[in-house]
Amino acid sequence: MNITLRQLRAFIAVADLGQFNLAARNLHLTQSAVSIVIRDLESEIGVRLFDRHTRMVTLTLVGQEFLPQARKILKDLELAVGDMRDNASLKRGQVTIAAAIVLAATIVPPIIAAFVSMHPEILVSIRDMPEEAISPALKRNEVDIAIGTLSEDDPEITATPLMRDKLMLVCREDHRFARQKSVRWAELKGETLITLAATNPLRSIVEHNLIRVVPNFQPKYEVRFSTTAISMISAGMGVAVLPENSSQLASAVRVTTVDLVDPTVMRNVSLLQRRQHSLSPAAERLKAAFVAAMRPENAGASALGRT
Repeated sequence: MNITLRQLRAFIAVADLGQFNLAARNLHLTQSAVSIVIRDLESEIGVRLFDRHTRMVTLTLVGQEFLPQARKILKDLELAVGDMRDNASLKRGQVTIAAAIVLAATIVPPIIAAFVSMHPEILVSIRDMPEEAISPALKRNEVDIAIGTLSEDDPEITATPLMRDKLMLVCREDHRFARQKSVRWAELKGETLITLAATNPLRSIVEHNLIRVVPNFQPKYEVRFSTTAISMISAGMGVAVLPENSSQLASAVRVTTVDLVDPTVMRNVSLLQRRQHSLSPAAERLKAAFVAAMRPENAGASALGRT
């Protein structure tokens, strides 16, 4: 079936006004053009929609049944187009963003708060999750964009670099390392190490550097969340290597961070999204907000929430 919007509009106009000439004037068409459009519509449907009289036209029984359906089709289309225009102009919209635990608790909230204050009509949902859960969530279309670390090239995920985050040693305040300005990786030999899960991208970075100086490295404890590791450190159960922003999560417990050197190790934090998948206007704008807020010239302590 090949019914056009022009035909529906002409049908409704003739039905409402009762005359082809009045409908033509309303539609800014000639009377003959309206007659042709209605005739084509009737031919497409296969039934007469109007009974023609000398000066007036009236709806047939089929035409009376079709009229409310035609109005609904046009109304639904107008609403759909209006919604799309509102989304494009950011008058409405919804974005779901995933973030790794530490990033969700430190860097992400100030940027989201600034974005929402500028675009109050946009609903932003934040999903904090372990690093290893982010890529699968993107691939399952559960989130639009994400902030985290991509451990290796993934043909389904594209990464927009945002910042580099230094790895630090996290220990209790009364630990011998707490009195040092920096700690070498080699000094971790013999320490009780608390690591993140083996599937966490951060774990592979830590292991790569530890194995060079501690060939028989074996973690004593393995946890999924940085917050759990920090609580265990506070309880005197060991030390951990975590991103420097973790220090913000440790402010309420007896834990401190120390520079980890020889070498200094950085990790890349990126905005992640599905490759070859167009973002909604709201998600695109939120992505731009993160890129702008985390540019090197803007990456001050207040902007990123670092200590």
